[in-house]
Amino acid sequence: MVNQYPTQLTAKTRVRHYAADFRKLDELFPGKYPRMFVHGEGTDLIDSDGQRVLDAGNHLGVCVVGHGRGDIADAVAAQIRGLEFVSLEAGASHPYVAALGEELAGRVPVDNPIFSFTSSGSEANEVAMKVARDYHRRRGESGRFKIMSRYGSYHGSSYGATTATSIPAFREPFQPLVPGFVSLPQPFAGFCGSCSFGEDCVGHCIEETAAIIEQEGPHTIAAILAEPVSIPGAVKVPHNDYWPRLRELCDRYGILLIADEVVTGFGRTGTLFACEHWGVRPDILTMAKGLTSGYVPMGAAAVSGRVQEAFEGSPLVHVNTYAGHPVASIAALTTLKIIDEEGLVANAAAREPELRLRLEEIGAQVPWPARASVIGLLGSLEISLPDDVDAERFRALLWHESYEQGVVVRVTRAAQIVSVFFYPPLVITSDRLQEGLDHLAAAVRRVTTTTLMDDGRVEVGPSAEIQASAELAHAASTR
Repeated sequence: MVNQYPTQLTAKTRVRHYAADFRKLDELFPGKYPRMFVHGEGTDLIDSDGQRVLDAGNHLGVCVVGHGRGDIADAVAAQIRGLEFVSLEAGASHPYVAALGEELAGRVPVDNPIFSFTSSGSEANEVAMKVARDYHRRRGESGRFKIMSRYGSYHGSSYGATTATSIPAFREPFQPLVPGFVSLPQPFAGFCGSCSFGEDCVGHCIEETAAIIEQEGPHTIAAILAEPVSIPGAVKVPHNDYWPRLRELCDRYGILLIADEVVTGFGRTGTLFACEHWGVRPDILTMAKGLTSGYVPMGAAAVSGRVQEAFEGSPLVHVNTYAGHPVASIAALTTLKIIDEEGLVANAAAREPELRLRLEEIGAQVPWPARASVIGLLGSLEISLPDDVDAERFRALLWHESYEQGVVVRVTRAAQIVSVFFYPPLVITSDRLQEGLDHLAAAVRRVTTTTLMDDGRVEVGPSAEIQASAELAHAASTR
């Protein structure tokens, strides 16, 4: 059955009843935004005008097994016809969530895990923080209530998760936030603020983290919440020693370690969970996004058996109507089967060198400082623009031009740094990856050329693009 909802509407009509911010794009290209996606196939999205684009960012890393999969659709439809919903009340459950728990238990890098299922990654992190605080309270250490998280991290949109998100733009409009949260350094140059990303970086970050713990009082800290690879602003891949040393630090002070794998879980980084890169087993691990590949919303917190012992006979007080939803459980089980059968984790690892090389080449095209960072099929390119360039305009133009070329990417801005994120579904082939990166390279060239023309360095005329491209090539070669 074809969806009968209208798709050909004016841009203003399309958004009158839901919140959306496309003002800069609408200002630059009146009437063209927002684009309306109406169909998905594998790695691609098709909009209401019939344009096909590689989805390398619009899905926010969710659709690990790709769009429009009939096997998931059939499984979900069958489940809806059989049992669409039942709550997990005391004394009642359903076999699909039990099967999902068994499947996940053999996969997550958490010892003897127990799962609390949620509707989102934000809620999964809320559950994790509640577990951490209540765990210490039940063990007679009610003074351990503080949650530590790192600068340049994102943990969700609910109030506790927003407070743990150490990015001012996400926090300031909602002050005062939840008390008892402390910020720690981020082990990545430009986000730590204290050191360069050399061999001593990890030592400095761990030493500073230990110093902050001592300053706050170890007996007041419940948990450290951290993404194995933080995403905001860049793909912030830590030094190989960082996570093992953070684990040691938590053990030394009796602090629980919570790994936020909402983005990095389910193969995105070339291992099923990013913690596996460093052999670290957290006390609690949160997940969402790739758990169901976005076909039905679902998240979860995996709690280690050691932590769960404190809750024997008296479960955590946290109620969620849709916890362990049967349809979501089936979507997750089918997603896990696809990840296994199609070798998607191995594919992400195999594509990593290709993605890194091309992003580095694209960065070398621009006449400004640029940095590529990649792990698995999760990559970013930061471009540091000079003060006389309108960074917000550059960001909007880059998103638009990428789309026009045939790839949709995520483009963000922090002050004068514009970051392009490239993270396609894990089903992508080498050829399709190269095509998408060709599109991105063309977009970067065109937007950079336009920027050089706009600031007066190149005279606008019949050969303006040729002149600008020549200056661009010269500037890049002498950078």
